[in-house]
Amino acid sequence: MASPAQPQQPLMEAVAAGIAHEVRNPLNALQINLRILEQELAGHIPDRGEKVYAVLAKIASEVASLDNFVSEFLRFARPPRLRPEVVQVKSLLTDLATFIAPELGKKGVGLVLALERGPAFVVADNFQLKHAVLNLVLNAVQATAAGGAVTIETDVHGGRLAIDVRDTGEGIPPDKLERVFDVFFTMREGGTGLGLPITRHIVEEHGGTLSLRSVLGEGTTARILLPVRQGP
Repeated sequence: MASPAQPQQPLMEAVAAGIAHEVRNPLNALQINLRILEQELAGHIPDRGEKVYAVLAKIASEVASLDNFVSEFLRFARPPRLRPEVVQVKSLLTDLATFIAPELGKKGVGLVLALERGPAFVVADNFQLKHAVLNLVLNAVQATAAGGAVTIETDVHGGRLAIDVRDTGEGIPPDKLERVFDVFFTMREGGTGLGLPITRHIVEEHGGTLSLRSVLGEGTTARILLPVRQGP
């Protein structure tokens, strides 16, 4: 699968700055005014079952989706510089699991951690690496039905740290698997199509690789491979 072209600088930075000013600010104003409107309505229409509240909730949901898209685009167009440090792999992934556990609980999806194998430490940007793995876990959760499970597993592969995120979903058709790293391509309603390109960029900035393998009816595994270095 071909890697997507990275943003061309400084054009993409200029576009991102324009979006931040022309789109993000009005979105923030919309969100604030929606909350004010809801509070004002509560004094006149106390019954939360009235249709007007459903309309407000729909508007708020669409504004939130647009705000999420803008955030993802800005991250894609203006990726932050890496701040490498010595990271304890098990601690990073355990913290991530604690953070994501409520989301899995709401959907009825189990979480399995297998973190005993592979190098204990890696030189990486703690925040960005966690963000990359989180994107993969969120994709796995969305692909997994209630009663299924998501597994996060570490190992060593060819002298590199392997982080696998595996789900028990329906899998990805081969024709779509070839496109999952394409910018703006998504199979999920409300998806931005930027999560996997951002994740791959983060991994490649660390000198690593990101790959997906999938079997229809069995699930999908995303694998991050990172070089293991000595010292920061």
